[in-house]
Amino acid sequence: MATTATGATRAPRGTKTLTHAFFEAADGIPEAQRATVVKAALAAIRGQLKDAREKAKVSKAKAKVAAGKTAVARRSKAAAPATKKPRAVASNGKAANGKVARAKPGPAPSAKPGRRAGKSAADATSAAAAV
Repeated sequence: MATTATGATRAPRGTKTLTHAFFEAADGIPEAQRATVVKAALAAIRGQLKDAREKAKVSKAKAKVAAGKTAVARRSKAAAPATKKPRAVASNGKAANGKVARAKPGPAPSAKPGRRAGKSAADATSAAAAV
């Protein structure tokens, strides 16, 4: 859609020069052919502008695809961590190489809820029996 220039909006720079050049060139054409020549010239200008927009759109899409491919290639290399094989443990608790499997070190188990941290199970049962 073509927008009409109003008093509130200004034409881009160079519009006046191009308009004058176009009409001066149109003045050099005989009156009988002027209307058809101007129509053909405007159609040619529109076609060239359309081709230029389409070419820019295609090159922008190609650049976007190329940028996407390089980003995917970078991500795929970084996202492939080395995987460890789980150790095979026999039913007797020994590993495949004959060594005894040990528990992994971790945080100490916390006291069970409801029990105090200083008393053992024997102390708790003797205290319950005394009551």
